[in-house]
Amino acid sequence: MKKTFYLMRHGQTLFNLRRKIQGACDSPLTELGIKQAQVAGEYFKDIHLDHAYSSTSERCCDTLEIVTDNSIPYTRLKGLKEMNFGIFEGESEDLNPKNKEVFGTFFLDYGGES
Repeated sequence: MKKTFYLMRHGQTLFNLRRKIQGACDSPLTELGIKQAQVAGEYFKDIHLDHAYSSTSERCCDTLEIVTDNSIPYTRLKGLKEMNFGIFEGESEDLNPKNKEVFGTFFLDYGGES
């Protein structure tokens, strides 16, 4: 039997809009983020989902609830989460290092919301 796996990112958040580093910390969806989830919901409206999972973050749960129009139950998984950027959480994305040779690929390849 064929199974299809769908993976989705949350809609735009207030931190995305304000260019803040967001990993473990949370911020709400913006109006655009809500509209993005609604557009994704149109795509999925005729697709049957056997299971749905979300991280425990508000932005992810809200996105999933909008996409599915609260029509299916889902499981919140604590282990499905973004990295914690410590003291950089909530700070300006301008703090992300730009030079891979000096700082390595960690911040650039795993830069959270960028």
